[in-house]
Amino acid sequence: METKDVILSLRNKSNLSQEELAEKVFVTRQAVSRWETGETIPNTETLKQLSKLFNVSINTLLGTPDSLFANVAECLLTMEHLAKNPMANLMKITANGVTVMVNSYTRAKNSLLIFV
Repeated sequence: METKDVILSLRNKSNLSQEELAEKVFVTRQAVSRWETGETIPNTETLKQLSKLFNVSINTLLGTPDSLFANVAECLLTMEHLAKNPMANLMKITANGVTVMVNSYTRAKNSLLIFV
């Protein structure tokens, strides 16, 4: 979900007009309209205000995909597999456009290399 969709959805769930939301976060109604059409996104301070108002994280407002957490879990499982299989040279996972490559050097350093 994109930022514009998240803001629109949260505003509608809160039964707020664009004007009412604008007043609560000290911007113009036109600014809210531009966020909801995807023309612009709120600045950092406004994102903080929106986060508090709607009781959601800034990541949620920015549309961070839930699949990110699935990717992390999948990477951790790969690390566990490599730790149990020392002969495994290189593993590659691609999920949701993110490719993760883990090799024996990476395993030794206890970290992941992530290429986007």
